[in-house]
Amino acid sequence: MKNNLKNLGLVLKITLQVFSIIGILFLLGLYSITKLLNLHFDLFIVMIYPCGICFLYLVYQFINLFDSLKNNNPFCFENVKRLSNSMICSLLICILVLIALIISIFYEYYSLQLKVAVGFISILFFAFGIALLILSELFKQATMYKEENDLTI
Repeated sequence: MKNNLKNLGLVLKITLQVFSIIGILFLLGLYSITKLLNLHFDLFIVMIYPCGICFLYLVYQFINLFDSLKNNNPFCFENVKRLSNSMICSLLICILVLIALIISIFYEYYSLQLKVAVGFISILFFAFGIALLILSELFKQATMYKEENDLTI
């Protein structure tokens, strides 16, 4: 069972590392991509940069979480901190996406479907942030129990 968790942690870590590289390349080439597709590079599109950076930080936190899973040490206070940082980052993305939604209102060439989708993405990141808060508290409690149990053995 432990070997399967190590393998799963390693596969997920590598997958997220590849995703991070693709994300960085996308952010670096976003301006060229919008020009190539003949899209307006306005404030709405510019909001992708801070959201993308926050999302890459979120992926980085999860890479570290899976690394601790690979090392058979998932219940530690570092992971509690990582989950807490991820929660803050997720809520920050939620706020940034809401700002992008407000900006999109002033541009008439963005469709209602896009505005609804952006609003839904904001709600998703808010819910994800709340889930990470709960998970952080669960990990905190489990880590405290683990350390207490380690002291009694």
